[in-house]
Amino acid sequence: MNAAPTPSAVVPRQPTERILVLDALRGFAVLGILIVDIPGFASPAGLPGYAPPPAMAWHDSRLEDLVSILAAGKFYTIFSFLFGLGFSLQLARAESAGIDVRTFYPRRLLVLLGFGMVHAVFLWTADILRLYAVLGFVLLAFRQRSDRSLLISGTLCLLLRFAVAVVGQVSGARGTGGIPGVDVVGLARAAYHSSSYLDVLYFQALCAPASFVMNLLIRGPNVMALFLLGLLIGRSRHLVRLTRDRAMLQRTFTISLLVGLAGSILVRLTRNPWLVGLGITVGTPGLAASYMSGLAWLALNPRGGAVLTPLISVGRMALSNYLLQSIICSLLFGGFGFGLYEKVDQAGLMGIAALIYLAQVQLSVWWLQRFEFGPAEWLWRWLVYGRWWRRTER
Repeated sequence: MNAAPTPSAVVPRQPTERILVLDALRGFAVLGILIVDIPGFASPAGLPGYAPPPAMAWHDSRLEDLVSILAAGKFYTIFSFLFGLGFSLQLARAESAGIDVRTFYPRRLLVLLGFGMVHAVFLWTADILRLYAVLGFVLLAFRQRSDRSLLISGTLCLLLRFAVAVVGQVSGARGTGGIPGVDVVGLARAAYHSSSYLDVLYFQALCAPASFVMNLLIRGPNVMALFLLGLLIGRSRHLVRLTRDRAMLQRTFTISLLVGLAGSILVRLTRNPWLVGLGITVGTPGLAASYMSGLAWLALNPRGGAVLTPLISVGRMALSNYLLQSIICSLLFGGFGFGLYEKVDQAGLMGIAALIYLAQVQLSVWWLQRFEFGPAEWLWRWLVYGRWWRRTER
């Protein structure tokens, strides 16, 4: 009789087993995350009680509009869908090997949670990894639910996202965007203008729990909906066929682009809480779907595939590049580094983001020519699977 497989038999997907278009999507999302996050590294933008400057150069105002319409919320949505899809693929691999996914997947989530906690305290309080790790346990509970149950639960999550968006707009209209008795913006300015990293560390340690709760309330329903959708799509076992269906990809791109743009523009044009909530609920996943289907369609074209090749390298090291962005931005904008906090306009920030990403493309290509995994990915695998993964030059 053959011995039963053990948890150690489950190993992470090797580079030759990867679906390259998914890596390209991750690489593209890494760029979008940087574009959306960099204003938060460079200023108190996004913190409770923050009021934008009354006067802004026209080009900065237009850039801010473009980022809001085309980027804000769209790229963590892509990552959320890919997270659910990745779980589905891992579940299928484990089942084919006769292994219960519960013997290793909770460890993956706990290690990811650890990454997120360190990231939130030492680098970026708005870290998303903690949210993915916590909701990953909820996703694990859905692994044996029917397709109908996944659809219903995902729809309920989107309705909850709509309700949260409406409540947020009503609260903002009533001037309750800040925290009574706490000047978060003032504390942030004092910390990030300080030449001492300890001041930054103290501020971020205080903010990290609150930022997680806010992420859970505001982004949690949308993330969970995309987790479930990714699980459902991956479960169909037709993923490769879907990524090669030109006609389907073109239809999806066109429809989702129109719906996504309409919803996202609506958010900028109206102050009606119900319409803003509707715009956020349909606009964010709509544009995210258009980006994913558009890149998948582009990958079918030989020239388009060549254009996406650098994105694949970045996507294979998505966790490492996400953390590296935080390290670079902390050094650039913190008073303990180059001290550019509140000294760079929107156009300058977009230029810096482009330079950082171009450097990450080159670094990712260079690294993967020598190593199998990115440094953070290697550490994640080692902590989860308890094996000293080969990390020597090829």
